[in-house]
Amino acid sequence: MDKTTFLKPTNDTVCPRDPQTLRRLAPEGEEKILNTFWRRRLKDGDVEIAKPPKKAKKEGNKS
Repeated sequence: MDKTTFLKPTNDTVCPRDPQTLRRLAPEGEEKILNTFWRRRLKDGDVEIAKPPKKAKKEGNKS
């Protein structure tokens, strides 16, 4: 079973398309299954493994 990892494009002008969804990889990166396609993109230097952005905390109403 392939593991998932957070991938980010290395170049803004060349964003690879996901072969399953046919959508371009988001510039801020996405969680993807590290299958043969994405391993090839890593080897070619089109994407890089990155840390996912931290989610902003919601501020509740403080009375």
